[in-house]
Amino acid sequence: MVGTGDIAPDFTLRGTDGQLLSQYTLSEYTDEGFVILSFYMNDFSPVCSDQMCDLDDIDLFQFEEDVTMFGISPDYVYSHREYSRQKGITFPLLSDTKFEVSKAYGVHDEGLDSGVRRALFLVDSDRVVQYRWVAEDNWEAWDHETTEALKEALDGLRP
Repeated sequence: MVGTGDIAPDFTLRGTDGQLLSQYTLSEYTDEGFVILSFYMNDFSPVCSDQMCDLDDIDLFQFEEDVTMFGISPDYVYSHREYSRQKGITFPLLSDTKFEVSKAYGVHDEGLDSGVRRALFLVDSDRVVQYRWVAEDNWEAWDHETTEALKEALDGLRP
């Protein structure tokens, strides 16, 4: 399990920004600043939609050039593209169909239908995990305090 202070495992996954399908490599984005990874169960899940929309709405990504956000789930890129369009998600959604990245980060759970625990990781430019949150219960309502804690962690890393 990857925890705060650990080096975030690098990865390359296929994904979409809602329009184009591309390859995304974590280390290419950490070179530019902070990266937030949001693991979620699947597209169109009510709890996950709350989580993803809330993260999109806090404007960490639209107005701050040094923050990149990725959503990661086992869904395929074509599902991600439709989900992005319908929900207005402005950050890339990546497909971890073989659970390689969720396993590397310790959020894969074979006991769950989706195979993934909802989780957030804040990774700095050295690929060190600066914040980690993992849901105890995937179906528990999304708590905005988690978003606030993520924002506080990010603000605390800035001069």
